[in-house]
Amino acid sequence: MLRPSAVLLALVLALTSAAGLAATASAADPGRPRPVLTGDFADPAVAVLGSGYVGFSTGSLVPRAVSDRPRGAWRAAGRGLVRLPSWSHADGDVWASDVARVDGWWLLYFAAPVRGIGEYGRCIGVARSRNALGGFVPVGGRPLVCPSYAKAPTAADTVPQPDRSLPRAGVIDPSLYVEDGRPYLLYKTDRIPSSIRLVPLSRSGIRVAGASVELFRHDGVLENPVLVRRPEGYVMLLSQGDFGRCSYRTVWRRSALLLDWSAAESGVLLDRGTTGLCGPGGADVSGVPRGSRLRLFLHAWTCERRLCPSGVDLVKRRPRLGSQRPMYAAELTWPGGVPVVSRWR
Repeated sequence: MLRPSAVLLALVLALTSAAGLAATASAADPGRPRPVLTGDFADPAVAVLGSGYVGFSTGSLVPRAVSDRPRGAWRAAGRGLVRLPSWSHADGDVWASDVARVDGWWLLYFAAPVRGIGEYGRCIGVARSRNALGGFVPVGGRPLVCPSYAKAPTAADTVPQPDRSLPRAGVIDPSLYVEDGRPYLLYKTDRIPSSIRLVPLSRSGIRVAGASVELFRHDGVLENPVLVRRPEGYVMLLSQGDFGRCSYRTVWRRSALLLDWSAAESGVLLDRGTTGLCGPGGADVSGVPRGSRLRLFLHAWTCERRLCPSGVDLVKRRPRLGSQRPMYAAELTWPGGVPVVSRWR
């Protein structure tokens, strides 16, 4: 995810109307997107490593890849996790990790399978390594975030709810955000309706340091939060919809306050209509080795390296269609304070 130094980069937000924002967002002509990593590399988490990049994806023990340039060639670099944490079980992949360097350590936040909260139930943990290309070892004997009714040791954050309108489900999509040296973790409560929450962490980034709060909820699926701070507000990128369909898309929200999103503006960053991609989502924001630009990494579905059909569940029909999610990369700009893809890599 976004490096702490890049989070504080300056941007002047223009005071425009919602219609003006939409017009600005649609003005870019970034060219045609092509995969920078053609294998299956879903939900990419990418960070600057020296003069290049390291990326992690959804999969068994968190597949890892490295590259000197965003457009590749990307090379497989083993698995990020040495092992699953003691509170997890081995039946299922590790989903949508995030990676960051905090307090002298590389930290990997992940969502691992647990029992007691349904077939796809997951809770959030953290692992660390001195080297981004080394083995990340899970920290502690309990999750960072996990509902109290899961069959796992009691988490530091048990996801307290003011009401019972949210489903009994797991938590996924951990995403680190750092403000003034203080780490926070964003995450999503699973199923429908979904909610996005924020919990403060210790300076080391490996312990919960306070109660979590709900930032907002959504009647459908809104997930994979990535937060960027600007001098006049906060921009959050999210994925919306069914991840297994071409209608999955990347959206944004912008708020003047970190803990109050009730008046947030919103818009669409990437969808099939504007990109030609099937289900562009799972996006992450990264800095660059030199300079202040921001880059976007995301996945989209292909079927035998061709465009997938619309209206089809690409997860259930994966064996027949050969569907997978390669990684794409793009340059981000912010005209009028709105995230826009200015060029595909």
